[in-house]
Amino acid sequence: MAASAHSTEAASDEDFRAAMAHLPTFVTVITTMSEQGPVGCTANALLSLSAQPPSLLVSLAQTSRTAGHIRRSGAFVVNALAQGQEELCRHFSAGDAKTRFDSVAHTLRQGQPVLTGAAVTVMCAVESVQPVRDHLLFVGRVLSSAYDEERQPVVYHGHRLLPVPTVQTAGL
Repeated sequence: MAASAHSTEAASDEDFRAAMAHLPTFVTVITTMSEQGPVGCTANALLSLSAQPPSLLVSLAQTSRTAGHIRRSGAFVVNALAQGQEELCRHFSAGDAKTRFDSVAHTLRQGQPVLTGAAVTVMCAVESVQPVRDHLLFVGRVLSSAYDEERQPVVYHGHRLLPVPTVQTAGL
């Protein structure tokens, strides 16, 4: 049974996670450079923060190794995965963080790892880091951004990875 829209009770972790799984979010891999080479993790908690100056916000768990490397490097890249890259979501969310870039096509731009074939890439310099509960909020000033009109992004919804449907805009 769904909770009342006016409920004053605190949601359980399980209920909250179930509800959030039903809010579609883009699937991204956040990457940065470490002393040992490129590192990254899957994330879906990000938002466009401002257009003046262009900036965005990324939320990562405080225990994330990638978050620690972002703090040290002072930069990160948001790579929005494209259809056909669904396995990268799983690859960057599990396993040994030190080997996540093994056999993963990428290039270095301004010293930061960019996943080959991503639908959207946004490179940022860290402007501030704010601890909130068990996460770190990274405010990134956008240094560059790019998108590939031929690649459709992937979204996470209902515990599944789904393609974004193409919207026809003719006649609008």
